[in-house]
Amino acid sequence: MITQSQITVGGVDLRTPPLPAPPRVTQGNLPSRLTVACVWWGNLYSVDYVKKLRDAVKRNLSVPHDFVCLTTNVVPEGVIKITPPRGDKGWWQKINLFSPDMFGPSQRILYLDLDLVVIGSLDEIASSREPFCMIENYGPNKGHAAHNSSCMVWTPTGKTHRIFTQFDETIPKSLHGDQCWIWRVMLNDITDFHQYQCVSYKYEKQQPQWRHQNEKTACVVFHGQPKPHQVKDPYIVQAW
Repeated sequence: MITQSQITVGGVDLRTPPLPAPPRVTQGNLPSRLTVACVWWGNLYSVDYVKKLRDAVKRNLSVPHDFVCLTTNVVPEGVIKITPPRGDKGWWQKINLFSPDMFGPSQRILYLDLDLVVIGSLDEIASSREPFCMIENYGPNKGHAAHNSSCMVWTPTGKTHRIFTQFDETIPKSLHGDQCWIWRVMLNDITDFHQYQCVSYKYEKQQPQWRHQNEKTACVVFHGQPKPHQVKDPYIVQAW
């Protein structure tokens, strides 16, 4: 619960911002090269998750790319290790990706959670034109976070650097997770992916039929439970 003394941190208002209908990404050209990033911390995921995501990206992305992993662990072949600049922050580890020293200003970054399953081409997502792109939060209650950080595309700027530079250790006491903080820092600078591009297994596959999935869907997000290795759906098993 946010108290009166915790309303503002580093100039960022921690209260729930307004919730207008989110703008959606528009398609541009694929970048000539892409940095694909993931985060691996703790014992929740094995190294197999890193390998499977590395291989899925290779199968489903048509442009040259570097696959990087923010971690303190030993990474498998074909993965570039990046050591977190502020140490292992656990649940908040993703904040490190926005350090001013992490990526160059000309780089285009595609971030994917380890528990995300790539089921189709990532090219449409990677060609999103807007400076900072996220998923609209899947749950019905968007008061804590209007966006989901399982998949993001951005170009590093002074605005995105604020996610790192304005973060302090009081924020995890007031907010649930990184996407709650990212939303409050970036606000109207966020553009959401189309709902069919990254769908939720938890909220969509459990319905009688998919609500948004179609032939252009790139990712199935496994936020919460179950996780990909626990699912027996043939198309998930085959893609993962």
